[in-house]
Amino acid sequence: MTDRNGDPDSEREQVQGQNFVGDRVLLDDKHFTDCAFDSCTLVYRGGVPPHFVRCEFAAPRFAFEGAAQNTVQLMSAIYNGIDERIIEKTFDEIRKGVGDT
Repeated sequence: MTDRNGDPDSEREQVQGQNFVGDRVLLDDKHFTDCAFDSCTLVYRGGVPPHFVRCEFAAPRFAFEGAAQNTVQLMSAIYNGIDERIIEKTFDEIRKGVGDT
């Protein structure tokens, strides 16, 4: 999402220079700059996607809750019940960076 000036980070909370160790970190609506995440659970709930600049990650674990969890469950159902190629194509698009904010 962008503001009237086209700045996609204007709606995100700015988090700068923090070190997270073993924490549960909520990612939605945040812009992380120069942060370090060590053995953290990174939680995404389906809000405004986070943005990371010059951040370091060591042994992260991602958790999806709420709307994000519903999306993962839908993708799993498609993969396992309809046609796995649909999801593989989706991952191909993700690898290309389609939809980056």
